[in-house]
Amino acid sequence: MSDATKGGYAALLKLPVPRRLALASVPADFSDWLDYAAVVALVVFAWGEGPVALAMFALALSLPYVLVGPFVAVLVDRAPTRSVLVLSNLGRGLATLGFAFAGDTLVLLALVFLRGCIDSAFTPARQAAIQASTPEHLRGVANGLHQAINQTSKIAGPALGGLLLAFWPAQNVFMLNAGLSLVATLIAITVVLPARPAPEGGHGAFFTESLKGISEFRRSRRLMVALIFSACAYFAFFLYDALIALLAEGFGFDATAFGLSISASGLGGLVGALVAGSMASKRPMLAMSLAAVISGATTVAIAVSALMGLSVQLPAFLLVLCFMGGATAFMLVPYRTIVQEDAPPDRIGRVFAAGEAVITTTMLAAPLIGSFIASQWGTPVAFVAGGVVLVVLGAVTLASHRGA
Repeated sequence: MSDATKGGYAALLKLPVPRRLALASVPADFSDWLDYAAVVALVVFAWGEGPVALAMFALALSLPYVLVGPFVAVLVDRAPTRSVLVLSNLGRGLATLGFAFAGDTLVLLALVFLRGCIDSAFTPARQAAIQASTPEHLRGVANGLHQAINQTSKIAGPALGGLLLAFWPAQNVFMLNAGLSLVATLIAITVVLPARPAPEGGHGAFFTESLKGISEFRRSRRLMVALIFSACAYFAFFLYDALIALLAEGFGFDATAFGLSISASGLGGLVGALVAGSMASKRPMLAMSLAAVISGATTVAIAVSALMGLSVQLPAFLLVLCFMGGATAFMLVPYRTIVQEDAPPDRIGRVFAAGEAVITTTMLAAPLIGSFIASQWGTPVAFVAGGVVLVVLGAVTLASHRGA
């Protein structure tokens, strides 16, 4: 079997364009997370803000993908993909540099929102670049690699940012992070992609064009099933994601153990992304469904243990969190592979952005519902609810979509 037909990460990284695209993603993804701790430290410890400001920060991070992303994606699909990658990285760097000169919370949060708006162009452009530059049999591997890079940045970025705060002011962290975006920009300039095919029927009105992303989900049953599955799965995850500290406390674990549980979840997400990438191109819906059933059953088991007052040792608890983190990757990597396989190249940006908006909306609603469940019936019940949703979701999808 030749290198051109072999799967796997080694075969992917032998291809110059996918290799450069992955290399550009390293500083690009780290720039999303390096200053996370610095923003929180500046808002809370330097400016004395409280929960309201932190809630606004969370919204500033998330809302651009719901409110702006589907419309920006029209421009992403019309412009050369490399130009979008270059300009969006440059724009993110300039917005991040602005953090260093923000004098109050509202200005800083406005800049966070602005950077999110720019990132809502970068993310679908990267999906278009993967689709255009990667052989079909390696797209799952490519998505696994990019998710692994992103997961690593989520683990190491805030930790490194927090470490830098020990001897640097937050403003210096922001400047360093802006420099990372500049590095990503310079690498993106070297990514040479094939020309995008002209859209059928030319360009229509801007608002009408923005709706073509969601219309693709109505056209393709597999796309629609994958989107509904992903939205429901992320809703289930985020019913209990913010409550892990309370569950750990219920088992008698301390703050150190909670920190280890976050690391275990991140490590699971990293390993899960790499494993899912190897499987995503073969039976993506099967991988997603089985991961949901197994992860949901595991979540219910640990929650029932808490309800019954059973003792759980820390290694077992960390293993469960590791597995739950890996299951998240098994939802995301195959979903993105399906989008790249089924979406037309001239509108993949809009398809991806529309799906991202739907998934993010469900993620925003879930923590409030999970907190209500926990306050009424106890923290473990929120985990049971999320686990049951995952089991039912996976079982129903397995039964109705066996051939995917």
